[in-house]
Amino acid sequence: MTNRAKKVLFAAAVAILFLVTPSPYFSQAEGGGKEQELPAGEAKQGLTLTAESTAAFAGEQNKAQTNEKASDGVSATGTAGAPSATITGKQKVSHAVDPAVYKPTTAKKKVAENSDFELFIDEKTGQIRLVGKHSGNEWGAPPVEKKMPPANQKYIESPVHIRYTEGGDVRQTYPSKEKGTKTTVKTTDQGVLVQYELKELQIVFALEYKLLDEGIEVRIPFQSIHEQGKAKLISLEPAPFFGAAPQQSKGAMFIPDGSGALIKFKSNHPTYFEPYSERIYGGDYAFMTTVYKQVTYNKSEIESYGPHESAALPVFGIYKDDTAFLGIVTEGDADAKINGTPTGIRNIPLYRTSAELIYRNSDIVFIGGSGEIPLIQREMIPGDRAVRFVLLEGEQANYVGMAHAYRDYLVRVKGVKPVETKRSAFQLQLLGGVLRKDMIGSTIVSMTTFEQAKEILDGYAAAGIDSLELTYEGWSNDGIYGNAPNHFPAESSLGGNRGLEALAAYAKEKGIRLYLKTNYVKPYESSNALKPSLDSIRGLNKEVMEVKDPWVTTNQPSWKLFYYLKPDRVYDKYIAGEAGKLAELGAGGIHLQYMGDTLYSDQSSDIPYNRKQTMETWTKAMDLMRSQTGHAAVDYGFAYALGHVDRIDGIPLDSSHYVYEDGSIPFYQIAVRGLVPYTGSPSNLQDDPRIWNLRLLEYGAIPSYLLTYEDSSLLKRTMADGLFSSKYIKWLKPSIDQYKKLTEVLNLVQGQGITNHEQLDTYVYRTTYANGVQVTVNYDGEPAHVGSDVIQPYDYLVRKG
Repeated sequence: MTNRAKKVLFAAAVAILFLVTPSPYFSQAEGGGKEQELPAGEAKQGLTLTAESTAAFAGEQNKAQTNEKASDGVSATGTAGAPSATITGKQKVSHAVDPAVYKPTTAKKKVAENSDFELFIDEKTGQIRLVGKHSGNEWGAPPVEKKMPPANQKYIESPVHIRYTEGGDVRQTYPSKEKGTKTTVKTTDQGVLVQYELKELQIVFALEYKLLDEGIEVRIPFQSIHEQGKAKLISLEPAPFFGAAPQQSKGAMFIPDGSGALIKFKSNHPTYFEPYSERIYGGDYAFMTTVYKQVTYNKSEIESYGPHESAALPVFGIYKDDTAFLGIVTEGDADAKINGTPTGIRNIPLYRTSAELIYRNSDIVFIGGSGEIPLIQREMIPGDRAVRFVLLEGEQANYVGMAHAYRDYLVRVKGVKPVETKRSAFQLQLLGGVLRKDMIGSTIVSMTTFEQAKEILDGYAAAGIDSLELTYEGWSNDGIYGNAPNHFPAESSLGGNRGLEALAAYAKEKGIRLYLKTNYVKPYESSNALKPSLDSIRGLNKEVMEVKDPWVTTNQPSWKLFYYLKPDRVYDKYIAGEAGKLAELGAGGIHLQYMGDTLYSDQSSDIPYNRKQTMETWTKAMDLMRSQTGHAAVDYGFAYALGHVDRIDGIPLDSSHYVYEDGSIPFYQIAVRGLVPYTGSPSNLQDDPRIWNLRLLEYGAIPSYLLTYEDSSLLKRTMADGLFSSKYIKWLKPSIDQYKKLTEVLNLVQGQGITNHEQLDTYVYRTTYANGVQVTVNYDGEPAHVGSDVIQPYDYLVRKG
């Protein structure tokens, strides 16, 4: 081949490479037609890391960054103190961008101001911008590079993204994309009202911006929404690029995955294919596509998601450089998703997070042999929607500052009051009875009778445990998979009503609070009290929704069949009637199983019930049990339970470890510690107690134990076979040793909030409490050097304030 031929071939190869390599600003929307959107239903989960290693459990997925410090943006460096976002005494600085590279802002008209912020708007598009009066910092959509394709520029600059359907697929659009859109701007006392009329779609709605002392709130009045044509509104996503950051920024995106997780900004990163997109308070069991990874015609092949954490709090945010914002879904949180999109998805080089407010749900149903049929809710879910943006600067511009801002919101706006506790009580759970299916009929397997429970309490008292709370599960008729939601009489093989009354009296005499665990949400199919056609929720096809627990190995349905109960019906028929009976038994509190980690709607044709109504029913039940017995507890702790319970069991202490996440953080714990006591999952079921003990100390959680009097081998062939190590006599000394060791630290910070959390080294974290006590933990197998201190492997150091 001649040199000339070689040059021609090389040039052709370069040209081909140029054509097939996507530009970092290439827009999938270009070339006409409808814009490509994310999946219309639940966005697929990111890949979950399931490694059980110490490093993964400590939240350190990227071992290449072994020398990374907290100052690199992984964790907060804020100081202890009040979470106020007010900035005083700062010199105003310029934040201008290069006009040769970036488009100038169009939000130039001032429409409101207070002592700290100014609100500007673009009257043509409705785009807003906020400016800190003392610092000059700005919040809003990010500056857009001029070389970016016009479609992507408009997409980023849009104040709202819209999802709708005309009977087929769900499509995504925004006001400036639709021809003939009319935008009307009207000033109000504290802000501005922007109305959008999408003439081609014949949809009208309004965004109302209200300037607050701490930032701004955007509200969508439900009465402002009008549908006059074929298009039906699915969701609205206000301020989708608010505070978005380029990958070169220093900071991170916060998402409410479990206890909380960070997605760090970085220029060099893997290619991400899917964003974080999770419903607040988990999926809705009335719609299969919101709770299953894959829905197929054969119901036995439906695939559930693998183990992952839920979005327990209605929050999200970004911190970059010396500014941050925390988004809080203040209205409509029961029907909303948190979206967190890393850079590169849709070929947009920005990290962004927002709330998507849902007005209609969709699902897939099967009628005869016709295959999949998509169905959309006919009527919109009613109610105003609102998202509050708390603006933070300086030392508060990190995830600790965000968590303090949410705590402030809980106390000041939601009225959450601290639960008074004197010390960290030993948290003991006992399993009474469990139903076992036999070849013919079924048998109650007695694991802990009421008399045996007394013996266990005596054993702990003799060992010096003088502060204990007992939660008793499986005490009711036929045990944990028995006749719920009818809990009476107490299971006769355990001792019956008289035996339970005697146990309650015995516990009270010993100063032990007895919680009885109840199930008014998810009964087993064999319950004699259950009439699925009357008691169970229905889907869009009006059929009773059947729920089968998945196999651990395949995530496909097992033979364990459950139903979810109609909230209003179960409250009127059982909860209201049993509250008094539970008090008469002598219960010192009621643990309301599933009410703190499960939320759903009911699509029955007679009286549909939305998730907000279910949420209100659950909190009403919590308040009723508190008033009747004195205390209430739930599992996991979805945000709506805060202020209605006295304890949260099994609070999330980790994230899902999706591939785009860079570490778990105790956002939840920073927000609520000192307001409500919380425990970790049972310590006797953890694979590495060294790591678990450190996590409890780092997150300020009380240890708990789920035990039985009999050996756990008796649970074979029952649905409680996951309780693989629970025999009381084997766990008596280890549980006491662990409790005494950890409570030496936890009692030092009893009732104290967390003021700071830092990552000091790859496997070293420090938590600072309001009274100045600092707890530093070392998850590494090597000694850690912190200043002049040396922390041994899998050990911790406590410094008093």
